[in-house]
Amino acid sequence: MRSIVKTLSFGVKNFKQKEKEENESGKSATIINEQGDFQIDGDSDNDNEEETLKGPIKILSDDGTKKKKNKKRKAEKEENRGAENDEEVDKKLDKLMGTVRRANRIFIWGDDVPHPILRFEDVAMPKHLSEHLNETKIADPSPIQMQAIPLMLQRRNVLASAPTGSGKTLAFVIPVVKEITRLKKLKKYSAGDKLLVIVLEPTRELATQTFNEFSKYAGPNIRVACFNDESTVPDAEVLVSTPNRLVYHIKDLNTKFLRWLIVDESDRLFEVIEGQEKCFRNQLATVYRACTGKFTRRAFFSATFSYEVETWCKENIDNVGMVCIGERNSSNTNVKQELQYCGSEDGKRMAIKTLLKTKFSPPALVFVQSKERAAQLVQFLSGIDEKLRVDSISSEKSDKQRDATMEAFRKGQLWVLVCTELLGRGLDLSNVNLVINYDIPTSIVSYIHRIGRTGRAGKVGRAVTYFSEDDLKYIRPIATVIRQAGFEVPDYLLTLKKVSRNEKQHLLKHAPRRQKIAFVRSREIKKKRRSWLPNLKKK
Repeated sequence: MRSIVKTLSFGVKNFKQKEKEENESGKSATIINEQGDFQIDGDSDNDNEEETLKGPIKILSDDGTKKKKNKKRKAEKEENRGAENDEEVDKKLDKLMGTVRRANRIFIWGDDVPHPILRFEDVAMPKHLSEHLNETKIADPSPIQMQAIPLMLQRRNVLASAPTGSGKTLAFVIPVVKEITRLKKLKKYSAGDKLLVIVLEPTRELATQTFNEFSKYAGPNIRVACFNDESTVPDAEVLVSTPNRLVYHIKDLNTKFLRWLIVDESDRLFEVIEGQEKCFRNQLATVYRACTGKFTRRAFFSATFSYEVETWCKENIDNVGMVCIGERNSSNTNVKQELQYCGSEDGKRMAIKTLLKTKFSPPALVFVQSKERAAQLVQFLSGIDEKLRVDSISSEKSDKQRDATMEAFRKGQLWVLVCTELLGRGLDLSNVNLVINYDIPTSIVSYIHRIGRTGRAGKVGRAVTYFSEDDLKYIRPIATVIRQAGFEVPDYLLTLKKVSRNEKQHLLKHAPRRQKIAFVRSREIKKKRRSWLPNLKKK
């Protein structure tokens, strides 16, 4: 495919020059006849030999006037013919790029969306950026990178959706680093501290992860900061933060020179499920209103998009280019997905106990619907086997506890990590082999993000979802997503009655009532928190 593009572009670029050089040197010339065919005239000793160009034209060496007119006519025809050839090649290139998009399942909406890039070499990147790509052995762009990078390089507002683990972070890091590098070469940007990019993330963990990625690719000359624990906004050109942190310091932000407001996991930041005053949507709106300078562009990235987000972007953002990789709100096909009927809460306990004793390949993430149930499941799993290293993470733990737990999980010191929706989005845990939905997700979006913690960067993962008799009224949408991904589900699940809109809204705000997994005293929970993590560090 690349060789075809290269051949097409090379021919267009060099056709006229080659013909001109050959004519000037008196050697063989390439001529196009009426049918559009190429004819090659060989060397000739006869200076008056006829040349084929829509009929023979005699060149009379003793008649200067005729010769000049014929040359002029010939030049005009060649120019027109060259323009026609350019249009022809443009059409062929458009058709070829359409084939590339279809092959990579790239769907686009918007006016004048640029062609996708096929190689990172197609983008004139700073030296340190291309070197780091080589060091990390990232050879070719993923589908979201192929289309999002040229859109952002054109300084277009972007709405982009791609499956989990497909390289969305790098899709906005590359154009941002390239643009800042260019701006820093200008005299007016060389002095003073100017905030050029804001990246919003829904959780502190995800903000830290994005900050680390940016720092790796930005190089030493671009200042990147993560706004987590500081009391004042740090001086940086790229600022990564949760919206909640920025809202309280919005007056301290100087967005006059801001080039990009990037909203990662944007569908999460549009949700209204946490109270009217502190919900993500209101926080995002406050930050958005502060970032409306004439230089500012917006980019929204996520693995899933509701039609509400799409409609809002179309109505409120000018000249937006939309990119969707694969089917809208589809799951990662690299994840082997299973549905398992357990009947009751007792059945779920037996199912996870059997799984961890027979077909378990650590590490694994286990999702439950609340922090209380996370503590209960840790208590239950700890009783299965004393050697099973298991812990939980939730929003009620301190930042230091959460950081220590995540570090232990990444290093393999933890085999099973029980969590709530806190880890359901964006976190790049490349070593996760198994995801267990102990409690079914409250929506398709939540399901897609949860199972996306495995099967990342082309690796194969596994996701098991348990459901009981009480979950039957909620299971149909998830069963549909699994079937669309190409995995088997019982046919009767696809014929169950759909959940009403009111029931969906209620489920988002109020998790189903369930029987306790295990009895846990609050004193035991606190004791476990104090003793577990220090022991991990010692070992």
